[in-house]
Amino acid sequence: MVIKGQSDIEIQISDIGYICLKQNDGDGEHTVSFAPAYAAKVATAISQLQDFAQRKFEKSAFVEDD
Repeated sequence: MVIKGQSDIEIQISDIGYICLKQNDGDGEHTVSFAPAYAAKVATAISQLQDFAQRKFEKSAFVEDD
């Protein structure tokens, strides 16, 4: 099963049941795999990082507009 979020990101379930995040960018393909037991922890961490990154991005964009 493949879920596409952006054109360069895929989420897959490996043959042995690991959750795999793949990103293909200018540096090539990068993969992060984790066991299903860690899915909730990974989702929580990504959510917290997203909030932090969004605030940092907004602060950076505001400073650059001056």
